[in-house]
Amino acid sequence: MGNTIATAELTRELAARHRVLMLGGLAVISHGHSRPTYDADIWLDATLSPDDWAKAVIDALSGHSDLRFVAIGTLSEILPAQLAELIQRDGVVRVMGASQPLDIFRDPNELEISEFDDVWNRATALDDGTRVPDVIDLLVTKQATGRDKDMQDIAFLEAKAEREYLVKLPTASAEEAASMLARFLTPRVAEAGLHHPEESVRHLSLDYLKELADEGDPFARDILEK
Repeated sequence: MGNTIATAELTRELAARHRVLMLGGLAVISHGHSRPTYDADIWLDATLSPDDWAKAVIDALSGHSDLRFVAIGTLSEILPAQLAELIQRDGVVRVMGASQPLDIFRDPNELEISEFDDVWNRATALDDGTRVPDVIDLLVTKQATGRDKDMQDIAFLEAKAEREYLVKLPTASAEEAASMLARFLTPRVAEAGLHHPEESVRHLSLDYLKELADEGDPFARDILEK
């Protein structure tokens, strides 16, 4: 057990060669949420072809003979030669044999492969060479899972995103404000937009509030009634 490599070290080795985004519980923890995590999740440069992606993973981990690849869907071990085919089918592979399981994604939940560059450019650099997605991109990956721990993560991330928006939105340009509202919206965020100095932003925020109210949001209705 003393020779078991730390999962964090594996991640650093991958990040030294390729672009790596932190996902899952560790990413949420990096955003300030205190909670345990059993495994580690990363998104390895999805702009690589499946064959090049598989080679990147195999080359980076080849010096660690105790590691093995597992297909998450079946929990069956696969050979390195099968990795390219697996990643095209499943979009993720699990690496076992380190201090924690490491799930390496090419195609993560709710994000498209084509979005990798944009998510990377919005992300914040960490000391280990990886980047952590911004709060909204990370929030997107938590949608539609239905798991209790993800519901808790969603509540934390939504609250953080709302706080950031309430600070940034009042001084954002009209173009920036429109982009922000298109990415993330709550009744409080839309209400803040009603006080923006640009008339176009105020109109847009009012339209969003009306949409929320029409969808049955009681908070949006209360704001409109004021």
